[in-house]
Amino acid sequence: MKPSGTFILNIKEKAENGERHTYVMELILAMRKQGWLWTEEFIWHKKNSYPGKWPNRFRDSWERLLQFNKTKKFAMYQEAVMVPVGDWAQGRLKNLSTVDKIRDNAKNGSGFGKNVSNWEGREKAYPTNVLHLATECANKNHSAAFPENLPEWFIKLFTEEGNVVLDPFLGSGTTVKVAKKNGENEYRN
Repeated sequence: MKPSGTFILNIKEKAENGERHTYVMELILAMRKQGWLWTEEFIWHKKNSYPGKWPNRFRDSWERLLQFNKTKKFAMYQEAVMVPVGDWAQGRLKNLSTVDKIRDNAKNGSGFGKNVSNWEGREKAYPTNVLHLATECANKNHSAAFPENLPEWFIKLFTEEGNVVLDPFLGSGTTVKVAKKNGENEYRN
């Protein structure tokens, strides 16, 4: 992988003997020991997951997508995944206070602040790290096939046309199919 590249790992946790298994946390720590930076964590909320209940927990309707990088400077094209601002802006931006019109630093000393008036007139915003996508319902002879729009979102976010997309696990081939469709001239498995 190039230093500017990104590795996204879709991994589902499991319960074993009545408690959550720690293998995801152990994997993250092992990756860090190998020199990877655990840069971000995304959640795939499966909008159409089946309901369910076990004796001591409920059915998961989400999966983790872990982002790893080799360096702090990596290719990322956030504008490619922007979303409509939404109806919340109409009411929220109607009566801004004086504090809303300046960069008001957080009161907890975190250094974070916001200027809410920066949202006036905007039509698009950066998305959250929670992706609300339906699961793949057409069995592709694979038990964990994910929808095309899941790898497509990450390909848009981290690559430009002509970049290499590597799918080391292949599965049902969804990532390769989407990479071809989006103009990546190299894809590997």
